[in-house]
Amino acid sequence: MARLILIRHAESVANAERRFTHGPHEPLSSRGRAEALARGRLLLERFDPVAIYSSPFVRALETAQLVGRVLGLEPLVVDALREQDFGALRGRPYRDLDEVARERAGRWRFRPPGGESLEEVLERAGPALDRIAERHLGAEVVVVSHGGVMAALHAWILGGPQGDPVIHANAAGYVVFRRRERYEGPFAIEGP
Repeated sequence: MARLILIRHAESVANAERRFTHGPHEPLSSRGRAEALARGRLLLERFDPVAIYSSPFVRALETAQLVGRVLGLEPLVVDALREQDFGALRGRPYRDLDEVARERAGRWRFRPPGGESLEEVLERAGPALDRIAERHLGAEVVVVSHGGVMAALHAWILGGPQGDPVIHANAAGYVVFRRRERYEGPFAIEGP
């Protein structure tokens, strides 16, 4: 069995400004750095991870580095954990999202012009989570990614999309167990 502690990156500058990121280079805000350190302290109290994995995007990697500093771990980068590509929405305010188009296509299949859908994120991030779990049977690991990736992984764990995507708050997350070929969870990080 592997215990996976999945965390969304802490608040980025783009989150604070209520806009889609320009791309992979968006850093954490000062509040985000404090959130990441606080999350690291909570994980140190409750878990004993042997590794920490991260998206290559700066906001996730910076979160993983800060959490890892508290845990005494260096992040390992997994490209498949990168955030959904928002295409033409990059850098635009959240309010510019065309809700009508998104509802017409469905939240899982909606693809911003030049971007990717959450279904596509699920297809690349889910198998990456499986590989991480298989590599760490009998241990605990932390996986730091993004809102869209966390939603996709949540669906992957449950066997596929079931209703609207579950978007977690900054620096929030959940725990899952991988036993043989299936997952159990998700469970609250703060729970037993």
